[in-house]
Amino acid sequence: MVRFIAVVYSLVCYAIGVAALVSLILFIADLFIPVTVNTGSPLAPRLTGALAIAWNVGLIALWGLQHTYMASPGFKAWWTQYMPARIERSTYLVFVAAMTAGLILFWVPLPATYWDISGTLAGNGLLIVYFFGWAITLLATFLINHFHLFGLQQAWQQIDHTQSKVVSFRTPFLYKLVRHPMMTGMIVSLWAIPHLTLGRLVLTLAFTVYILVGIHYEEKTLVADLGEDYEAYRRTTPGLIPGMPVSGKSLSA
Repeated sequence: MVRFIAVVYSLVCYAIGVAALVSLILFIADLFIPVTVNTGSPLAPRLTGALAIAWNVGLIALWGLQHTYMASPGFKAWWTQYMPARIERSTYLVFVAAMTAGLILFWVPLPATYWDISGTLAGNGLLIVYFFGWAITLLATFLINHFHLFGLQQAWQQIDHTQSKVVSFRTPFLYKLVRHPMMTGMIVSLWAIPHLTLGRLVLTLAFTVYILVGIHYEEKTLVADLGEDYEAYRRTTPGLIPGMPVSGKSLSA
């Protein structure tokens, strides 16, 4: 029964995580839902100017801090002393979803508009690029192991009594082009902007900075876990943009 509950719990967490991700995608796109980057919610504080910008940057910083810190090896080693390791990732998704909800509900719109080509051929083309970027991100999760990344595999192992298999380092499809295709897809989406307001610009810049900083620390973890295999990968494959020159600088020191 306990194993069955763990699987049900992971499925519920997965649904919550997916709902939060879809909400964030539509929030940024300013489409289909009542609370978006350009509309805001009644819960958002009534701020303007520099205070509003600082507030929004702070929301993204908190979102990023939770996202990164709870995924760090040190935190997971501590946390799994108090909760079963096989539901750790699922629980992490709930925290991410909560932070995403907070970001959406407390975001302060900054309506000053730099351009708006929504509904035009060019604007519709940018929307296609926007969703194409997220499709790249989704595909990249399946290329490595979508169900492990979202906690379902770990919980299912409660049922079939298996342990996670040690998988050799591999670079399928998109990972032969760039080391971080999930982040590449996100950056493509962030910068495909039919309607550029000050609020959307702040969000795009802040998330881009978070992605770049996060990649730096993620790579240190990957080098620590995978050693020379990942170092060799770094020497031959660009980080985000296919065909870009790569740095031979080691991160293992």
